[in-house]
Amino acid sequence: MKVDIRDLALRFILGGTAVAACFLFLQLLPWKAFAGIFAAFPAVMVAAVIMAGHFENNERAADIALGASAGMLGGVVCVLVASLSMQHLNQWGLSLAIALAAWFMSSLMFIHLIQSFIEKRKAGKGRGTEP
Repeated sequence: MKVDIRDLALRFILGGTAVAACFLFLQLLPWKAFAGIFAAFPAVMVAAVIMAGHFENNERAADIALGASAGMLGGVVCVLVASLSMQHLNQWGLSLAIALAAWFMSSLMFIHLIQSFIEKRKAGKGRGTEP
């Protein structure tokens, strides 16, 4: 695989700028719970989809968006598992490791579910059962 330094640099700049902006919101906003919303901002996803759409094609950008959607749903699982395990185990390091494993496994599951849904929907449209 050939690495394009300009492409890599642009991804770094776009993603890094978005992450830095979110960090500034976290530091500047007085309501830390509200500021936490920005910690979940999909900055890397936005940069990845823009770059894939611009330098590759719409299909590649859609694939990245699908994976990002699955990862974000997995993020919900990660946060819930982290919160529950921290309350019950009282060990943040172990809880974080368990939560990250739950994120990865649930993200893979969500990719499979989303792809199955899309395939069924396409098959249904091909038979004229949906508008």
